[in-house]
Amino acid sequence: MSRSPAVSDAQIARALGLYAGMVDHILGDPQRWLDLDDDPPPTAAFPARVLDALRDRALGDVTPASPAWRSRPVSQRVDWWVTRIGISAGLAAAAPRFAGALADRVPLQAALGASAAGLAVCATAREHGRTAPEDWVPLLAKVLFDRDLQRADPAIPAPEETEHRLDADGEGGEQQGGGGRAATLGRGAQRAARTVWQLARAFFEVQSLLDERPRGSLLTRAVGKLPVVGVAGGWLDERGGIRKASRQTAKLLR
Repeated sequence: MSRSPAVSDAQIARALGLYAGMVDHILGDPQRWLDLDDDPPPTAAFPARVLDALRDRALGDVTPASPAWRSRPVSQRVDWWVTRIGISAGLAAAAPRFAGALADRVPLQAALGASAAGLAVCATAREHGRTAPEDWVPLLAKVLFDRDLQRADPAIPAPEETEHRLDADGEGGEQQGGGGRAATLGRGAQRAARTVWQLARAFFEVQSLLDERPRGSLLTRAVGKLPVVGVAGGWLDERGGIRKASRQTAKLLR
């Protein structure tokens, strides 16, 4: 793919600095920002029940809040994050695929995918001991945009600004989404969807680079272009991109 030279390193550092600051907030409290821990009601629709069963089986009992977390190997901790991000952020990023190929014409689709993959980059780096958001910026630039960002001092937002940006929609966002498809997946899924949306907004300044982001297989991309069932293909596509982003990050850190 061709890369646009119009986006400067300074623009990338600015966008990724904002993004990394928000992700630092999210990884510190995943239950709040990527919450899928609420059990669906007995009357919940089929997608909610499937997602709940998948989540319980995939994530297990040991989480970053568990005393035993640090005793687990780095690879297992990274796998937990990749699974968690794939279920919550990956599903949220795939939601526009309900419209099939039309989603490709919406810049938001690429930004959502990049924001989900970026979460995996930061979580992987964090578990490898790179805990400062400033250290994530060059990794994000390389994995998401295939750009070798020269050493810069990205502007990381203060915790208060980060909280405000992530909660910009407040309860109103839940109410607005209450009647849509996200409502069938519960309040936790709605929270995850809003989180990924707020992260995606950080990429609007560098939209021309988003096609460089990690993606899944060509087959899952093809399924993602079909109306309705495109959500399933889109999810597999984004989940594949999330896993690929994590592997690339680990390779760079080695």
